[in-house]
Amino acid sequence: MTQPISSVYGEITRMLLTFPGQEVLPNDIVLQRYKGIFDSLGTNIQYVILAHENVHESIKITASNSGLATDTNIALVGAFSNYPAFVQKILRHIGGNVYECELENSWHSIWAQDGYSCVKNDAGATVLLEPLDFTRYGDHFVAEQVAAVSDLEIEVTKYHLEGGNILAGDNYVIIGIDYLHYNKSITGESETDITNSFKKLFGVDQVIWLGFDVPVNFPIHVWQGKYQPIFHIDMYVTLGGKTASGKELVFVADARLAKKELGESAPPLVIADAFDKTSEFFDNYSKEGLEFEVERIPIDLWNVDTRSGTFLTYNNCLIEVFGQEKNVFLPAYSSVAPGSRNRKKLDEKVAKIFDDKGFTVKLLEGSYEELCKNGGSIHCITKALDRKTL
Repeated sequence: MTQPISSVYGEITRMLLTFPGQEVLPNDIVLQRYKGIFDSLGTNIQYVILAHENVHESIKITASNSGLATDTNIALVGAFSNYPAFVQKILRHIGGNVYECELENSWHSIWAQDGYSCVKNDAGATVLLEPLDFTRYGDHFVAEQVAAVSDLEIEVTKYHLEGGNILAGDNYVIIGIDYLHYNKSITGESETDITNSFKKLFGVDQVIWLGFDVPVNFPIHVWQGKYQPIFHIDMYVTLGGKTASGKELVFVADARLAKKELGESAPPLVIADAFDKTSEFFDNYSKEGLEFEVERIPIDLWNVDTRSGTFLTYNNCLIEVFGQEKNVFLPAYSSVAPGSRNRKKLDEKVAKIFDDKGFTVKLLEGSYEELCKNGGSIHCITKALDRKTL
């Protein structure tokens, strides 16, 4: 029987990163992000990094500067330099069913989290559950390249899943409800059938579909899902381990709290309400002994114009709960730039909330603000492949 690699329980001992590109630029922003991760997570971890050979030496130097041993802490996987994914243009018809085509070279992205979900099989091997229909950039080739040179295994599933829209506890998984609707449409199966199949895939007793009964209708585009306030739940929900009462601690984003802390105007009501409804869902959830204790943390609606906005999310972080240890690795969004100095209030507010809940807090620096403009942050660019519990 399988079991999920938890989003919260256990010390991360192996992590996947994906370097997007074939060259390193001066003051490379990807290496800055990697350094923030290397500096904070320490040396009890192996980083499996899919990267073109041209950038391997720069990654080694960055790791070494963070005190990592490049022979043990770093496992570099040479990425394919060319793999076509889509037909960009048909150039000419050669004959029959044969055409000469111009192909799009889809290099993999930095978003290591999404193309698969991780479980352990009966033999203790880490298995990458990979959907057939995930074709973003070249990310659907990542699992194969990494598995070919490691002990990782691959299992293909007919169901659509993306790692960022799935959070795993110990004996339950929370999945954004958009994937329930989508999987019903592509498989023709009922909610009951899909739920039972996901229970079997992940080896859990409960699957919690998180979202709304009706589509969201926000006044601006903010990377929202169809039935979710944001397209991936790891942008606004974070699991925090068990409380003294035996409930599962869950941190839920609060858009009003962020603006209050910054002394700015409240966000659009319908957007703020969506996060409040998510909080209410967890407050009221009770099934087979599983209950949640909710703590709210700021999420800032930022970079707004008349059509769109961006969320600065602290939920998109890394959590470790094992033994007596509780660690949280948070993105820092304040810097010396005049426009971002005020965000130090948010960094400090979120750090205090986690500290009050007993967490050792580490704020990571590495231009994560720019990631938010593309709908992600630290959790999105990492993938925990193994965790060790005490």
